[in-house]
Amino acid sequence: MIVCGTDFSPVASAAANVAAHIAHRAGALLELVNATGSPDEAASAAHAATPPAPESRAGQMAAEVSRLRALGVTVEGTLDPALPDQAMADRARRADTSLIVLGAVGLTLVERVLLGSVAERIAMASTKPVLVVRNDGPWSDWAKDARPLRVMVAFDVGASAGEALSWVAWLRQWGELRLTVCWVVNPALENQRFGATGEGAGIELLPKTRESLWREFQLLVGTQGSLPSTELRLEPTLGRVDSALTQLAGSSDQDLLVVGSHQRRGFERLWQASVSRGVLRHAPMSVAVVPHRPKGE
Repeated sequence: MIVCGTDFSPVASAAANVAAHIAHRAGALLELVNATGSPDEAASAAHAATPPAPESRAGQMAAEVSRLRALGVTVEGTLDPALPDQAMADRARRADTSLIVLGAVGLTLVERVLLGSVAERIAMASTKPVLVVRNDGPWSDWAKDARPLRVMVAFDVGASAGEALSWVAWLRQWGELRLTVCWVVNPALENQRFGATGEGAGIELLPKTRESLWREFQLLVGTQGSLPSTELRLEPTLGRVDSALTQLAGSSDQDLLVVGSHQRRGFERLWQASVSRGVLRHAPMSVAVVPHRPKGE
């Protein structure tokens, strides 16, 4: 099952289009969910604007379900009284949920810093892959076999990158992809890891390090199997990994940027989350966040 959250806005409708394309290709059921809960009902009641009545939401849901069914996909609509975060978390825990799709709704800079968007919070907490859609046009072309979907996967030596590559292999079953796997590395740290010393070791990859990294990169990506033809990019940077990824993905006209995320506590989760959260906030294209869960969870 593929789950798509909606508030019936144009952004949400674009996300629903993408969810419908994937569901149709995968032969999966699509559940369209409108979660209506408020974190502060009293504050909501004090607002001048009146929230949509249940009857209005039911009518909007019926219209959206009808529109999506016309695309050839099996759709169920649900009005959920829970908070959006909770409604999606509940569905992520279901064994039959394979993907959650959301629209990217912009916030002010202050709101991003203090709260993050609903899509961001769901993506960072979900135990299932979350696709945050910014533009449904490339997905429509992909669904019609008009062109491959251009996909960049963020790579590192951790298990989360393997989960991201496995998810891309799953997506590849339903349509052609043009895949780039990008490993953003810190030159100073990698030179130290491979014991390379000399002039420039703190600011650039030395030849010994670059050669060793390429061998490691090719070996690790190759172990994933079942991937389309792949371009590998090794990118040294002294700055933030998320900034480098979004810049590279933007400059190469990627349609989708895929990142991994640990569902763990403590420093490791915070470090990994900082990359995926930064990508979610700043990438101009759609983003998929694929969680890694340790065996047994």
